[in-house]
Amino acid sequence: MARICPPGCGPYIGSVSTASDPHGETDGSMITTASSDRELWSAIVSGDARAWELLVRRYEALIYTIATRMGLSLQDAADCFQQTWLLLYRSRKSISQPERLSAWLTTTAKREALRIRRRARPDIDIESIPAPADLNPTADAELEAFEERARLEAAIGRLDERCARLLYALFFDPEERSYDEIARDLGLPRNSMGPVRGRCLGRLRQLLDEEK
Repeated sequence: MARICPPGCGPYIGSVSTASDPHGETDGSMITTASSDRELWSAIVSGDARAWELLVRRYEALIYTIATRMGLSLQDAADCFQQTWLLLYRSRKSISQPERLSAWLTTTAKREALRIRRRARPDIDIESIPAPADLNPTADAELEAFEERARLEAAIGRLDERCARLLYALFFDPEERSYDEIARDLGLPRNSMGPVRGRCLGRLRQLLDEEK
């Protein structure tokens, strides 16, 4: 997968290594995989390279999905990915609502994908697409769905290991396993699945509300 490292950021994006702690603690830093977008952004503005890497990893799938769903080749999608993050890095001093970074990234990735397509088709009009600085994107329903999935996956990643594995298995696993199979894989009694699921969903809702 393509990687981008802005000036002075240190290791390339994608080289993040986290400790085995289930809460996502990383060695030598207060920033973790459980940090909110606002917390990551505050650290980025202060020059924390690990925070930048974690943010890119959190949203790289969203940006690649937008690029490929808009008809870009894998090579062009990689260019779109690189440019989107470069634009965000250049705008780091002017972002005033870091809790809406996913919206900013969605808008910017869509614009950059259209710019790349326009190189081959000059008739494409990009003026109707909001500028990257606009934090109120008019993304279509499909892109909004991608953004919402990214928010959900990011929030699930901030849960403890058991909740994260349970909710992923229930809602994102393409194999659609039964409750009995999931309980067995997680080492949970079958009759505890309901209560544990309820507590995990409650914590997930709390994390999503904190991002609003």
